[in-house]
Formats: sequence, C-alpha cells, structure tokens
Amino acid sequence: MMKFTLLIAMMLAAGIAPAQEAEAVKEVETVQINALRDPDFKTYRAFVAGLDAFEAKQSLAPSAALRFLLRPSTPDISIEGVTIRIAGNDTSIGVPLGADGTFAMPRDQAALDEDAEIILNRKKGSFRWRPSVRTPDVRANARRLGDLRLECAVRWAVERKDLSFARRTLFMALGGPCTSKRVHLVQQAPRAIAGYRMVAGERSETAPATAVGAGGRTYVVPLHDASWPDDALVEFEFAGPAG
Repeated sequence: MMKFTLLIAMMLAAGIAPAQEAEAVKEVETVQINALRDPDFKTYRAFVAGLDAFEAKQSLAPSAALRFLLRPSTPDISIEGVTIRIAGNDTSIGVPLGADGTFAMPRDQAALDEDAEIILNRKKGSFRWRPSVRTPDVRANARRLGDLRLECAVRWAVERKDLSFARRTLFMALGGPCTSKRVHLVQQAPRAIAGYRMVAGERSETAPATAVGAGGRTYVVPLHDASWPDDALVEFEFAGPAG
C-alpha cells in the first residue's frame, strides 16, 4: 500500500486548488496528520464549537472534563505570567490558567454574540493549544482510548470552522480525521517512548514500531478501530527515566 506521510496541513498551506485536492484524494490511501492546523488561537465561537462537540460525544469519556492545554511553540518560551482573555466589544473575561498549562473555556452568550476573540498577553506565535480530556485515575504511563477519541472530536470541531468548503471536503472524503483508518492522527507522547501496547481486558497487543515517531515523541493509535472499546488503554513503554 502506498503510504503518504506528507501532512495534510502542509498540503493545505501550499494552496492546492480544489480540483487538485479532489485528485489528491483519489491517490492518497493513508495520510498521517501531525495537526489539523495547530494554530495560535481561534475565535471564541470556534472554541464554543469544541465545547458543543465535547457535550455531544461525552459518552466517549463520561468521567472526564474538558480542558485545553496551552503549550509554548519553542522550548525557550516560559508559560509563567501568561494570561488569557475573552475579548469582545463590551466583553472582557479572564480565563484562569493552571500551573500545568491547562484552562477551561467558559460559556458566555454575550461573548458569543459579539464574536469575541481569545487574547494572550504574548506575541503571536508564542503559544499553541490542544484539547485535554483525561479520565480520572488513569495511570501516568497510559492514555484511555476514549479520551483520545474525544480530544480528536473537539479539535476537529474547532478547526473545521477555518477550513474552506473544498478543504473540509478533502478531510471528509478521507473519512474524517477521527474515524477513518485512512487518516492517522499523530499524538504527542508525555515523554520519549520506546513503544506502547493496547490493552482491553484480556486482550493485549503490542503496537508496531511504525506507530511510534522518530525520537519516541509522537505515536499513532487506531482511533477508528471499533474492536477496541473506549475503555482500552494505551500503555507506554518509556525510553528512559523521567527528565
């Protein structure tokens, strides 16, 4: 099988015309995605779409809460002193940022009506975000599959608002970023891993070496595979001691 590790984000950034996009879909059998776009920050309305997706699909992780993770775009940037604000014409709402870099996005109808923006007190490009869905009591060396599925659903709901019709069609033609075996969404490892195994009850399978990225910092899991229940665990084999 021909496998493209070319990122969808790179193809979109290249300005491929809709007709070319349609042709590309015919040729691509498997696409690996590091991020849908991995932007700085979206509008408040886009984040609310993520909140809606979380509520609609919360059965994937019924015990989890939705937070968002703020992360520096380069290692030399500190999160210390960073503030987040929802800003509209008449609205200004501070969003508390936890010491772990996570925050909860509140619902506010006035901010939604005003098409408010999300403002950081740092220059553009300094920080990026990801959804964070964590079921309580999952061990530090593991992730729950349903949590990862729900994170993907939230991210897709937020990101798709900024994609053109043709580009949204491209994703959907591949089966969607969260439910298609043709799309491999790359996950960030908590730290460098040598590999992982999938565990659900008595079933246990070691992931192929190709499921782990260079340096062990990323990995791909079968989000689409319904034979693995949402309670299945992705158990990491760390490459070395913490730190």
